[in-house]
Amino acid sequence: MNYYRLSDDINFMNRWNLGDVAFSDNWELAQQLNPERMYEIEVYRDGSEMDYTCNEAFGVNVVSKKFKEALSGIIGIEFAKASIIGSTKDSEFYIMSVSHEVDCVDEEISDYQKFEVNDPVRPDKAGDYRGFLKMVVNPEKCTGFDELVKKKLESAGVTGVQFKCV
Repeated sequence: MNYYRLSDDINFMNRWNLGDVAFSDNWELAQQLNPERMYEIEVYRDGSEMDYTCNEAFGVNVVSKKFKEALSGIIGIEFAKASIIGSTKDSEFYIMSVSHEVDCVDEEISDYQKFEVNDPVRPDKAGDYRGFLKMVVNPEKCTGFDELVKKKLESAGVTGVQFKCV
């Protein structure tokens, strides 16, 4: 079984870039959102809409209706409607939050950094992963983003997403 890391295709031709989610703690939105709320996101740089985009500074997942429908019914993924301020199109977009995380990193063979206690930027993240140079998944611990999810998104023909095998 292969597992994948989902990322924004930064080389997508003539792509748009989205700014911060207004009136929200953008750091929190990746893991927790109010599905009943309508969020607002400004277009930072106009261009082609993508079915999957991470906003510029915080990495909030913004997805199209097509992307949302492809993942409907998967436990641990929530969506909330998002209004894209400054977009010239009338497409539906959502913020996607993954509320159920599984600790499946094989720390012995992965190359990573963690936030330290008293970190000057994110002291609230002490002990959490800051970033990976090499991520290796321990399949015995993993129940996460696997080939089935990848196939659902590919079958839907979503744009703007890259899958990296971990």
